[in-house]
Amino acid sequence: MPAHSKPIARSAYLTCFTIYFAAAPLAALDLNVPANMVRTAQREEVATVQPLPSATFSGAETPFLSAEGRVVHTAYTISSTSLTPFQLIAPLKEQLESQGYQSVFACADTVCGGFDFRYLLDLLPEPHMHVDLGNFQYLLAATPQGRVVALVTSRARTAGFLQITEITPETGATDLSIVENAPFETIDTTLVTQTLGPLAQEFSAHGSVALDDLAFETGSSQLGDGPFETLQALAAYLTQTPDAHIVLVGHTDAVGSLEGNITLSRKRASSVRDRLVNRHGVPPRQVSAQGIGYLAPRANNSTEQGRNINRRVEAVLASTP
Repeated sequence: MPAHSKPIARSAYLTCFTIYFAAAPLAALDLNVPANMVRTAQREEVATVQPLPSATFSGAETPFLSAEGRVVHTAYTISSTSLTPFQLIAPLKEQLESQGYQSVFACADTVCGGFDFRYLLDLLPEPHMHVDLGNFQYLLAATPQGRVVALVTSRARTAGFLQITEITPETGATDLSIVENAPFETIDTTLVTQTLGPLAQEFSAHGSVALDDLAFETGSSQLGDGPFETLQALAAYLTQTPDAHIVLVGHTDAVGSLEGNITLSRKRASSVRDRLVNRHGVPPRQVSAQGIGYLAPRANNSTEQGRNINRRVEAVLASTP
């Protein structure tokens, strides 16, 4: 499985490795998931590049495996289970190995890099795929012919979560053969969205909400006086869903060093958390704060307008109520 370093166009700061695929036909993946595990969501992309972390988080030096082909993300939930993330992933790892997959990288929660590592993963949104930042497992495996699979398992209370990401070369067989012993089921969020409004709907659809009406100047962590409608809506959501936990993620523009901007973005997220707790009465246990600097821009940092758009805080739903 030859590999070489190659930058990803959408994330130039990442260190990546590209798999070159053989033309020989590939057998379809044959994977059995637990009998009471229910498929909740799926997303497919054709002829694309999927970057997958291939080592523990190390900032801008984090290496990625970059696989090309048909990408299918599938999320599963298993309710009323005592299985740990390791117990969920271990039998799947054995099945992959029996079909010729070789482990490229495997890690668990804080060893992977906790929040920073999880943020690098392309996961389906809450509530379909949930990741407890302190209790998850990750496995990246590949065949010599170029098929790649990434598994992520986690849990919340009595429920377990699994996401399978499979990348199949366009030259190979593309039929998935994941054996599911439970019927397809879609999570009904109608009642939740009717009760809690658009913000809950946004969490349900995307797993995160950008707090776009907050105001930060370049180089400053001071949050304006407001009032900010997004914070009022977020406080109302957390009050009405006391079991929910969110992570406030700070983002900056690209003015200055990466290290300095990560520190600044964390301070911005912390200032928003303080506002929610001290002014809106949100219980501290429901909100935490992190920062990733300018590593996830939404616009070009070469213009003032783009920099304004990139200076933001996002609320990421980290647990399912």
